[in-house]
Amino acid sequence: MALYLKERTLSYIEPFIFLLVALYSTIITIFDLFLLKRRPQDLLNYSKFADAMFSRFWLILAPTLAQKELEGPLPSLVASAHGTVLEIGPGSGNQLSRYDRSKITKIYGTEPTLGLHPALRENIKKNGLSDIYTIVPYSVEDVQGLKEYGVDQEAFDCVLSVQVFCSIPNPRATASALWRLLKPGGEMIVYEHVRSTDGISRRVQDLYQIVWPYVLQGCCLDRDTAKTFREAGAWSRIELQEPTKEDAWQAVPHIAGKLIKTS
Repeated sequence: MALYLKERTLSYIEPFIFLLVALYSTIITIFDLFLLKRRPQDLLNYSKFADAMFSRFWLILAPTLAQKELEGPLPSLVASAHGTVLEIGPGSGNQLSRYDRSKITKIYGTEPTLGLHPALRENIKKNGLSDIYTIVPYSVEDVQGLKEYGVDQEAFDCVLSVQVFCSIPNPRATASALWRLLKPGGEMIVYEHVRSTDGISRRVQDLYQIVWPYVLQGCCLDRDTAKTFREAGAWSRIELQEPTKEDAWQAVPHIAGKLIKTS
């Protein structure tokens, strides 16, 4: 296999840029809470501080990530969603413009980061989804909170998971819970970054992993998320693969595709 030295170098630098943005977001959030909003007590509340910091971080990077996603299979995967959809961690709404509204009955978006809700609401309105999109202010692990919004077993035709399983505390249990939320024959639509199969890139991931979860709200670069989904429940068909324009040497490779629940 070719070494792709130039491509590898650029790929290995990308996570470092994320860390720099996270550092910048942390400094600005401290300044904002302490000096501008005069709420220094929020600096001592991890939940409030993390929400504010990550919201700032995400809103900086979201436009760049949305543009980069156009190069791969994600837009067509999102466009294939149909019926009643559960979107895990929509963030500020990068995927909203990619839904084919003619196929959609209802969308529930579970977004626990409250600081992202204003941007998410704005994008819902911008994309003409206000009448069918409901923001659920809980994480997907909060079963009782989800039930308040009617998120229950075998209620969904599709579950959309885009770059969120990297930071879910208990991915195996959560994947199984999502399988139970799908109707028989329902589709788990997945686009997630995973552990590299390339030896050099794995070492690079291991180095970043020393600080990565602590800076980016538990995000992990080294998870075998494909295995997690495969073992989540009984599937009649599994169509998971890496995007065609990526290779194993990427520092942040992705899996993409669908898993169809057994009818």
